[in-house]
Amino acid sequence: MSQGQRVMAEIQKIRAALTETGDRLQKLPRKAIWIIHRANHKSYRLTYQLTPIRGWTISPRDSDASQLLGIIDRALHRPGTIQANLNPLEPQQTSYQQKLHPWCIVQLLPQLQHRIVARFRRRNDADAHLRILQQHTPSLRYAIIFDPALARTGLGINS
Repeated sequence: MSQGQRVMAEIQKIRAALTETGDRLQKLPRKAIWIIHRANHKSYRLTYQLTPIRGWTISPRDSDASQLLGIIDRALHRPGTIQANLNPLEPQQTSYQQKLHPWCIVQLLPQLQHRIVARFRRRNDADAHLRILQQHTPSLRYAIIFDPALARTGLGINS
């Protein structure tokens, strides 16, 4: 599946999840930007960032945007979706990838929430990517963390 096809499949899932909550999604012509019209008459811009983020971003940033990102993340990672049914090995590969790449760059969101932006094997690779992210999107806040899930699986440094 190409990047464009994957983005369009994700948009279909996002549109379905937003419709359930009473929101509307409108595509801007000739741009990779969608406008989310909330039921409370607020509007947000939903954009797919190719590099260096490779994920969905919403502006302006506020508590409603954080809630929307939660809806979008649940829609894209909901078990039993069409994409998960087409490739039953995908959850195991994702888990294995997470074990191989314990260093994470997270985007800090309002109300003490966060979203993983990228994963790396080495801390210095994460540091270099973080510098690029901060240059491209200075208004957003990021942090580097070590994924604590590895300690529970026994794949940590001391095992």
